[in-house]
Amino acid sequence: MENDYLRDAGIKTLGTRIRRLFERLNSNVTEVYRRELDFEQRWFALGMLLNEHGPMNSRDATRKLGQSHVAMVQVVRAMEKAGLLERKTDTNDARSKILHLTPTGAEKLKQVSAISRVVDQAAEALLMEAAPDFLKQLDALDDALDRLSFAERIETAFTDGDKDP
Repeated sequence: MENDYLRDAGIKTLGTRIRRLFERLNSNVTEVYRRELDFEQRWFALGMLLNEHGPMNSRDATRKLGQSHVAMVQVVRAMEKAGLLERKTDTNDARSKILHLTPTGAEKLKQVSAISRVVDQAAEALLMEAAPDFLKQLDALDDALDRLSFAERIETAFTDGDKDP
C-alpha cells in the first residue's frame, strides 16, 4: 500500500496491522460463504470441530478452539438459530449441554468443506508468494505467548523501564 500510515508507524501499530490483515482475509471468505451457502464464516471452526470429532460440551469446544466463552456462546446461539446445531443435556451431568450438529448442519458442513478446499488453495498460494514461513512464525508467536502472556511481557517492560540505565 502506498502512503500506508500503519506500515510506516512500525511496531507501534502491530495490533492494528494484524487486525487489518485479518479483516482483509476474513471479509472475502465471509462473502464467499454467505453468497454460496448462506453460512457465516465465524461458524466454520466450531462446525468443523464437531464434524470431525463428534458431539462435545461447550467447555471442551471452547478450550480446543482457544476462544473466549462469550464468543463461543454467540456462535452456538447463531448456529442454533440457523438450524445447524442443537444443545442436548449431558447424560453424565445435567448442568452441562452437549453440542451436536443437526442433520442440516452436517450437510452444510459437507458443502462448506468443498468451498474450504478452494479457500485453502488460495491461502496457500498467497503464503507461498508472500510469506512461506508465516505459519511457522505464527506457531512460534503462539508458543511464546503460551510461555509468557503479552500482559506479562508488558508488565516486564514497565518494570524494566523503571530501572535507571
